Amino acid sequence: MESNLIGKNAIVTGGALGIGKETSLLLAKKGANVIVSDIKEEEGNLVVKEIQNFGGSATYVHCDVSLEEDIIQLTNHFINQNKRLDIMINNAGIANKPTFMHKVTTEVWNKLILLDLTSVFWCQKYATKLMLSDKKGGSIVNIASIAGLGASPSLGPYCVAKAGVIELTTTAALEVAKAGVRINAVCPGWTETAILDVAGERGKSAMEKNIPMGRLGKPSEVANLIAFLASDESSFITGSVYKIDGGTRS
Repeated sequence: MESNLIGKNAIVTGGALGIGKETSLLLAKKGANVIVSDIKEEEGNLVVKEIQNFGGSATYVHCDVSLEEDIIQLTNHFINQNKRLDIMINNAGIANKPTFMHKVTTEVWNKLILLDLTSVFWCQKYATKLMLSDKKGGSIVNIASIAGLGASPSLGPYCVAKAGVIELTTTAALEVAKAGVRINAVCPGWTETAILDVAGERGKSAMEKNIPMGRLGKPSEVANLIAFLASDESSFITGSVYKIDGGTRS
């Protein structure tokens, strides 16, 4: 087991699958105590079991990020055990089915903004408050997307929400930088996760053709960047936005 996160307490939202799962596993391998948070209880507990099997420390906590009260309880989890929150990875989110903006319903719009932007605001808000309260700093990593850096026709609500996550990150990071709380964003390109299922096989094939490296990203590759930003190895990095996209130009 690697050791640069030993003694750190971390929360990963959407930690049961995809990028969230790989991030939970990697943080635990590096020695962190990980809360795997998700609404998918079976999958979340399987991640916890996998972590425990290699000697890591993890607990599953159910959290619906569309509910502010769930997020408050989640971020208080370590505090209730007289432990501090060191790392918050805000990964939970969804994508809309491909639809032109003028055809997007208000219901779809509100759902995307709630789950992909407002929930990140809540997670960041309450994690920041806890990190400020004990004056020992901490690291928050928000998962945005290259879709938040440029137009992606038919993915309008997703693009808008992820663009909001980027601005949320950079603004808040400057506000708390002197207090030692670091906030950064990761913008994955098209990655092999369930969120791409909305595009179908033809859509995935088209994405691959537009990636200079000729393939989709792997969740584990994104997790490597997230873990770096979560660690003290990135101690002079805050308010930064990192693309990890195989050279894609958005």
